[in-house]
Amino acid sequence: MVSYPVRGEQPVVVEALKVRAVPEGSHDALLEFLRLYRDAVQLVVNELWGLDRKLSRKKLHEQFYEKLRKLGLRAHHVKEIYTYAQSIVESARSNGGRKPVLRRLNARVDRYDYRLDLENRVLLLKLHNSYEVKLRLVAPRERVEKFKNWGNYELVVKYENGELWVSVYFKRIVKPVKPKTVMAVDLNFDNLTLAIFTPNGRLVRLKRFKTPLRKVLTHRIWVERIQKRYPRSWRYVKGVRRAIERHGERIRSISWDYAHKVGDLITELALKYHSVVVLEELEGLRGNGNKGRKFNKKLSLWFYRRIQFCVEYEAKERGLKIVKVNPRGTSTRCPRCGSKLAEDSYRTLRCSKCNYVGDRDVIATVNLYLKFTYKYSRCGEPGVSPNAPKPDENPSGMRGNRDEAMTSTNINLYES
Repeated sequence: MVSYPVRGEQPVVVEALKVRAVPEGSHDALLEFLRLYRDAVQLVVNELWGLDRKLSRKKLHEQFYEKLRKLGLRAHHVKEIYTYAQSIVESARSNGGRKPVLRRLNARVDRYDYRLDLENRVLLLKLHNSYEVKLRLVAPRERVEKFKNWGNYELVVKYENGELWVSVYFKRIVKPVKPKTVMAVDLNFDNLTLAIFTPNGRLVRLKRFKTPLRKVLTHRIWVERIQKRYPRSWRYVKGVRRAIERHGERIRSISWDYAHKVGDLITELALKYHSVVVLEELEGLRGNGNKGRKFNKKLSLWFYRRIQFCVEYEAKERGLKIVKVNPRGTSTRCPRCGSKLAEDSYRTLRCSKCNYVGDRDVIATVNLYLKFTYKYSRCGEPGVSPNAPKPDENPSGMRGNRDEAMTSTNINLYES
């Protein structure tokens, strides 16, 4: 899945629907087409590799169009082939590699060379020499319903391990949501905390979600134990390698499942309150080597990147704006006076200068909001602080009791 803005137009969201395809009747013509397509791409790659310059689109057309058309390929097939071949050559050269040799059977098909019936999940492909093949897409109705009002522009058909797969690319223009509030999202090892503020700093909503990072860490510890037990043979013994792979699959499953679910929940909440979503800028951050927490820091950064990926995509799909700010000092500086905070009790910090007391996760969201307002004056006047609590208020630093403020009222993902 990717999303991108179109210059001078409204933002566009692009998504791929990948499904298994079953041909109605023989698929010999389709396999012949895939082999012909692969050989044609290789032919263009071979000729381009011998050149010391990049050809323009016009030169590519002049050099290869008639040659490829004689193979029986359709006009739009030819354009896809020489464009794809040039991208392969450029990628190989930029990485310092050797001339690419293609073995896989796959083909990019332009929207002029197929007809897609989403209602009945049927795809008609136009092949070489006027051949056609009809494919039935194996996908539940609710999965394809999402793309009913989207536009489709190209697809990739692939033959792999005796099965046919089709990836259809859809795009949809989204209407940007005008921000009225600011949502700050903070992640630590055990919790993800978000707070929604009005431009003048009034708290609108506060939620906390538990993270499954401890479960992920447990599986990682088991992998390390297995590797230590078989330091020389774990790469070669099938049973040991399979045990490691199972833990790796579980790690990926837990992390992606949580990232998709929490990303959807965060953006739905942001859409409800018309929020601009403020995330931490992770580029350039390094794991903290102090107090033996280096690995935990690296794991949480890796996990947060997955969450950010899902949040950013879901936000763009809904027309929401994403902003990233430097998180340095957000969990250690007083949001009221800027002084260094000190531990007061479990997960509670106190400022020795102004006596401000608050939950460390909530303080982080407040400081993220403050950094956003300092940087972007459109969402409130720069320098306007949230309504910081008085020293004798609850440790959460916000209205309501601690339990209400620091628990999720709607979901409880991955209870520890």
